[in-house]
Amino acid sequence: MNRTLHSKTSLFLMELIISILFFSVSGAICVQLFVKAHLLSESSVEINNSVLWTQNISETFQGLKGNLHSIADFFSDSSIVLVSYEDNPEIGTLVMFFDEDWNLISYPTDNGALENAKYELLLCISELPAAKVYADTSADTSLMEGVALVGEIVILKMSDGTIIDHIPEGNNPGVISDRYTDYYAGIAEGDANET
Repeated sequence: MNRTLHSKTSLFLMELIISILFFSVSGAICVQLFVKAHLLSESSVEINNSVLWTQNISETFQGLKGNLHSIADFFSDSSIVLVSYEDNPEIGTLVMFFDEDWNLISYPTDNGALENAKYELLLCISELPAAKVYADTSADTSLMEGVALVGEIVILKMSDGTIIDHIPEGNNPGVISDRYTDYYAGIAEGDANET
């Protein structure tokens, strides 16, 4: 009789240990799923906001005809022109910073707000021959003459607080979003006088 009671108790304890082990493994899997869902949600918010800002800058570029300084004036207290060429003020790089909630950070700043920057937006504008920019898309030969302003917009995640003044080459893990936009600037003044 005592032997039967002892074996039933052992069997019950074994069953209880297996149940606890099963619930522990299930709990660990559920925690991992919740963590993964949270990370995906944060990534999704990051990507959505970066796409909205690249679209916003692209539309501003189009609306202001690719003029770098006009774009900088449009975002006057939130942007800085890092590089601009005196012979062509439309060419150069515009930089903007965002905090973790995608609010623009005023620049330049004396109150240390730039230390809170989590994202950096670069708009690099260059001037290229229109024939190079529109070669594969245009049947209109009039667009082949003149120049086009090309803007490359990149949003980077700032990992160590370092300000980047150029668009990184290759597959950079810090790049969240990038976009190209262009504006046909027409025939340059020097070219128009020659014809």
